[in-house]
Amino acid sequence: MCAAVYEIEANPGGDRVVMKPLAYGGVFGWLHLPRSSSADTGVVLVPALGRDERCGRAPMRLLADQWTAAGFPTLRYDHRGEGDSLCLDDPEGNAVEVWLDGVRAAITELRARTGVRRVVIGGLRVGASLAALMAEDADGLILLAPVLDGRSWVKRMRFLAGRQDSAYDKAIEFSGLYLSPATVEGLSRVDLAGARPPSCPIFLAAQNKLVEAYGAGLVSAGAKATVSGFPGFDALFMDAHSNSAPLDVFAMATAWLKLHFSTPRLSDPIGVRPWSPAELHHADGTERAVQFGPGLRGVVCTPAAPVKEDVAVLFCNTGGDPRSGIGGFATQAARALAAQGVASLRFDFQGLGDSPATAELKANHVYETPREADLDAAVTLMAARGYRRIAVVGICAGAYHAVRYAVLDPRVCDVFAISPVKLVWREGDSLAFGRRDDGKSAASYKAALRDPQTWRRLLSGRIDVATIVRSTITRIKRRLQALGDRLHGASPLEGLKRLSARGGRVHFLMGLEDISLDEIETWFGPRGARLKGLAGMTIAVDPQLDHGLARRKSREIALSALLDWMRAR
Repeated sequence: MCAAVYEIEANPGGDRVVMKPLAYGGVFGWLHLPRSSSADTGVVLVPALGRDERCGRAPMRLLADQWTAAGFPTLRYDHRGEGDSLCLDDPEGNAVEVWLDGVRAAITELRARTGVRRVVIGGLRVGASLAALMAEDADGLILLAPVLDGRSWVKRMRFLAGRQDSAYDKAIEFSGLYLSPATVEGLSRVDLAGARPPSCPIFLAAQNKLVEAYGAGLVSAGAKATVSGFPGFDALFMDAHSNSAPLDVFAMATAWLKLHFSTPRLSDPIGVRPWSPAELHHADGTERAVQFGPGLRGVVCTPAAPVKEDVAVLFCNTGGDPRSGIGGFATQAARALAAQGVASLRFDFQGLGDSPATAELKANHVYETPREADLDAAVTLMAARGYRRIAVVGICAGAYHAVRYAVLDPRVCDVFAISPVKLVWREGDSLAFGRRDDGKSAASYKAALRDPQTWRRLLSGRIDVATIVRSTITRIKRRLQALGDRLHGASPLEGLKRLSARGGRVHFLMGLEDISLDEIETWFGPRGARLKGLAGMTIAVDPQLDHGLARRKSREIALSALLDWMRAR
């Protein structure tokens, strides 16, 4: 698979839209406001869950801008327990009820902030299902690929998580999403097809025949439903680093809004009103949404009782995922650091998450797109707040950018690099990390040779020898290329030597099976021997760590290591 480069969609709102942060009831959100007159109808956009939300984050921002440019102020937010919002009061309780309360709170907030009299509720995947469950509170519904049958969805999540049991009273953990037993039960009760048809106008984008049949049933039952297909559905749910927004569906949904809700209009231009800071408070500190640099958005977490007053930590995006990270790792880590007295900033690079692309950024690539300007703006923001020493935390592609930037900027003293699949990117390299053509790390293959089970699986044909051969050949070629680079002085080791000489630290953390270990050995020798001789440079390999911290256990391991490493400074 070749490296994916995708075009940045121009901000459909342009100068007609302003995006304001807001905080209420333990929730962080963003309100997209028209600078000129507005319809008296606004939209609440309910987020999806887990990987669906990560893939949909930037596209939903584009959609909110498009609706707002058409005159419909739109509120996006994070569920409690997700993204930047505060944790659930009861992590083992039924989060579905909390999320439905969150929809109600968002409606109230939208009305209070904008003065709109009518509210359309929209959402993607499970977010669309939650919107449909709130139909009695809505003047209209926009359902984008809704989950009709919660029980089937739960069963699929259980299968993807590798669970073969069929019991619905057990928790599910998959790709950073944790569903308590009570939440699993709550979601399994969702049955849109069996519910009474909503009385308000509905726009339904159907991604399969079951949803098409649901839409046809709404129409035959007399509901005011407009049903369309969902071109671009598969492309939307590719990995967040290379997916694309379904612009045709967005255009149809916007046209539907204009048809049903364009008039009457409010006369007051709400987008130019004064705005109070968006802050959330918890026991360990205060979190404030910030906008800085070339249109960057993020959250600064300030400890309640600063201990290391001149130190701050920056969190980079993991690949194309939003700033909070898979499973909310960056958010959890920021709060844990605050408990130690350390401030932090988690933010989105241009074109990712909540940060729109500037006109100069024509394409987005998780490696090839330069991030020096973004990181410089983040370091400058924290330096202006009095933090003289900056540490940068990155996972996967975030680790790549963190290491590269730390070598260039003397204000960066430390880097905590998790699963750095690439330290040097070459044109044509693959982004399909951990998939069929990559295999596992060479070290894990060597360890497996000592296990009798490996030989039994080999003899029974249950080991994909072809994949191992392909990945081994690829790695040999890469090591030969790296050898040539080192002979010409073009190695990441040279930059790390300079960082070490000025007192900086870099800690590399990865799993035993992760191909990041091969990248370390490619440039720094077996188990990073050439790196370990430098002051401040350390490497740790944990057999339980997964690549992107998708499992709670991995996040706990990484967080514990990060906190210990910061205390050591």
